Amino acid sequence: MDIIKKHISLYNFIQRQLMGNFVHYFVLCFIVISIIAIICSSFEAMASYKYILFGITYLSSFIFLIEYILRLIAAPAEYPNKSANRARWKYLFSFYGFVDFVAILPFILIYLYWDTNVAHIIILPYIFIIFKLIRYSRSFRFIGQVLKAVKDELVTAYTACGIMVCFSAILMYYIERNAQPEAFGNIGDGLWWAIVAFTTVGYGDIYPITPLGKILSSAISMVGIAMIAIPTGIISSSFINLMQKKEKK
Repeated sequence: MDIIKKHISLYNFIQRQLMGNFVHYFVLCFIVISIIAIICSSFEAMASYKYILFGITYLSSFIFLIEYILRLIAAPAEYPNKSANRARWKYLFSFYGFVDFVAILPFILIYLYWDTNVAHIIILPYIFIIFKLIRYSRSFRFIGQVLKAVKDELVTAYTACGIMVCFSAILMYYIERNAQPEAFGNIGDGLWWAIVAFTTVGYGDIYPITPLGKILSSAISMVGIAMIAIPTGIISSSFINLMQKKEKK
């Protein structure tokens, strides 16, 4: 029993340290630096600094590796209702577990494949470290709480939007396919038009030319304005409610 208590104390200690202000801002700093390094590496003008950017990425990934190991050790403190091994497996296959694993890939692999095409395959999933900001940013966590509070309502609203978009895409395809087969060659093209019209973006690359198609397009655009306002209102209401609860506390 004493050994178990010592282990639990160790898990809790590591967990508290990971959530401490110093570690919090230290890791957050490396997350931001890594994102900047990835952005800079896409510019040809920064090609002469590629080894510096490589060093930044490699060092950041090493820091994330230490964090990953510590979080794996401290997983039982995060999931106290599960055994140590089950807690670690749950962390490994969780969303943040995946993000943390992706963040350590450059340290493990990129040194071997830096000057090859494989490096791009390694860097591509590395951009998921952006989601690490959610864990270390109170603002992002608050937004997550807002969305979680109204997830059922949002699913209902977006389901209704999806049904409307699919119906419009199929209908417009059959209306316009004979008039402009190059623009509405299949229902996929109609789906692209429906999404653009429904969100009132209006790229202008695909648009109806028949009178019936124009009438349908006008109706879809008007309905789209109303339908997009529904999830916006749901999120706004949830945001205000959580803010009020936070102020009361």
